[in-house]
Amino acid sequence: MIRTQAMLLLLVTAAPAWAEPVVGGGGDLFIPWIKMIVALLFVLGLILLLYYGASRKGFGLLPAARTGQIKVLEMRSLGPKKGVCLIRVRDEEFLLGLGGDRVELLARLEGPKTTFAETLDKQPGESA
Repeated sequence: MIRTQAMLLLLVTAAPAWAEPVVGGGGDLFIPWIKMIVALLFVLGLILLLYYGASRKGFGLLPAARTGQIKVLEMRSLGPKKGVCLIRVRDEEFLLGLGGDRVELLARLEGPKTTFAETLDKQPGESA
C-alpha cells in the first residue's frame, strides 16, 4: 500500500505542466512562449553572424568574393573534359579552348564592333 501511494505521488509530481488544467485564463503560457521566441531569435542571429563571418573572412566554408583582374564571363561544355571559356582581362576579352590538360587561345575578341560569329569566322592567322 505504501509503495502504491509513493508511486502515485511520484507520477503526480512528474506530470508535465501542460497536463495541469489552466485556471485563470491561460496566462501561464505567455512566459514560455516569449522565452521560445527569444531563444529562436538568438539562434537565428548566431547563424547569420557565423554566415557573415565565414563569407567575409573566407574561412574556407564559402567561396571568397572575386575581385581580381581576370573575370570568367561564360563557360560552355563541348563534351567530356572539353569546352570553351570567355574571359575578360583588363578590358580585353579572350576566347579560350579547354581540353583535358590544355588551354589554348582561340581568339582575341576585339570589342563591340565585331560579333562572336564574325570572330569565329576569322582565320586563326588573321589580325584585326
